[in-house]
Amino acid sequence: MAKSKKRAIPRRGNAAKLAEESNIGRETIDWSEVKPEEYEKKVLETLRHYGYFYEKKSYVSWAQEWIKSYRPNDLKAFKASEDWRTSPTLASLMKMELMGAELDQAAKDFINDNIDEIISRGQYNLDNAVEEDEDDKPEVKRKNPSELLKEKTLAVMGEIEGFIDEHLDDTLDKKFSLYTHLKTIDAAAQSARDIVKFYKEMEAELIELTVDKTEELVEGYSHLPVKEQKSLLKLVSTFISDGEKYVLSKKANRKPRIKKATPATKQVAKVIYQKECADFKISSTSPAYIVGATEVYLFNTKTRVMKYIVTDNSNGFTVSGTTVKNYDTELSFKKKLRKPEEMIDAINKSTKLRALKALKALKTKDSPTDGRINADTIILKVNK
Repeated sequence: MAKSKKRAIPRRGNAAKLAEESNIGRETIDWSEVKPEEYEKKVLETLRHYGYFYEKKSYVSWAQEWIKSYRPNDLKAFKASEDWRTSPTLASLMKMELMGAELDQAAKDFINDNIDEIISRGQYNLDNAVEEDEDDKPEVKRKNPSELLKEKTLAVMGEIEGFIDEHLDDTLDKKFSLYTHLKTIDAAAQSARDIVKFYKEMEAELIELTVDKTEELVEGYSHLPVKEQKSLLKLVSTFISDGEKYVLSKKANRKPRIKKATPATKQVAKVIYQKECADFKISSTSPAYIVGATEVYLFNTKTRVMKYIVTDNSNGFTVSGTTVKNYDTELSFKKKLRKPEEMIDAINKSTKLRALKALKALKTKDSPTDGRINADTIILKVNK
């Protein structure tokens, strides 16, 4: 087993609160003693501790103390804002910073962005104390996806802690499944991953408690009989297993990303072709029309070869580089023209069926073709 981490066991007179703290998480008081690799875990534990044991009045008080220390000039505007705008997560992070916690940049940005929004609203309230005009309201800054996901994850973890409490009170439904619960609330896969990561640490601690019987852990969990300690370990292991299965199910049911069709103009950007030929008195159609079409006639003015390219693909042709793609190799062909002017005229003036019939009627032998276009190629006709 891993070497146990030394932890301070709180000496509280309230046994009930001590029992709750063992499951909810204890408040970190001295952040200078926290090792870098334990920081994330301690932040989460302290967040859950504050969220469980404190109420809105405390959150607002902590936020005001933070404002006095870090942005004293904004205190008046902060007080003018509504109390409900100060969220538990925001206030808890502010309190931790006041107590010496070295928060990461994401947490600092979260604090400053939210405080800016609250102060902006408070200043608006000060400026419009008598009459409000909807058009003059400051723009409310929205939380980014990462912040929203983090809040949702913390909310789910709070629910899980409630399930643990019910288990310890023997009131949790015997058929309860964390997997089913996560599916019911349609939790994000990343939330499930974070939950698994957190409870794996708790599982390791409980294994150390029940197997190695480390002195500090035995003292910290002394409010629970050995049988309940083992039962808690079994529950946490089940939660981890359910969380991992949920992540796999989300991955399996994830809809494949549909590749967006490349615009025709972008597909043909590299196509080099002959725009017009004075000898045969013909001009090319724009290569962009080939994309999505079902038939195309390509005439090489140098070799006098006519290519007939056709497809039965429901999406029609695509173009890659200088080559037409998605064509039928069996039905497409090419022929060398002895009298190019007559055949070109027939193709341009005839219907689809008659043009093809005329080309096939030529006595020159047809041969397999490719879809390449070059500087000597006239894009003679394109049919959708």
